[in-house]
Amino acid sequence: SSGINAEYGESPERVATETAERLVKDVEEGGCVDSFMQDQVIILAALARGTSRIRTGPLSLHTKTAIHVCEALTGAVFTVTKETGGPLGDQSYVVECRGVGHVNPYL
Repeated sequence: SSGINAEYGESPERVATETAERLVKDVEEGGCVDSFMQDQVIILAALARGTSRIRTGPLSLHTKTAIHVCEALTGAVFTVTKETGGPLGDQSYVVECRGVGHVNPYL
């Protein structure tokens, strides 16, 4: 999701430009996913086996909430480290998760 609320009759070019600008901003902040995808990968990291690392820009409130809920429900352990002094400045974070290694018994 781009997070853009397009109105009926609005120029598709304007909507596309605004969406692209948001994505470029997220990438320039060092993220490997945009701010609307952050919270979705948290769930996958919590369920995965081993350690997952995700580089993002500033954490969204949804991401912070997803981390809290996933820790409470699964027992996965998350750490968030702010990267400083890197080539992208101080806007980059690494979310690390020791997942629970969930296996679907029906597969």
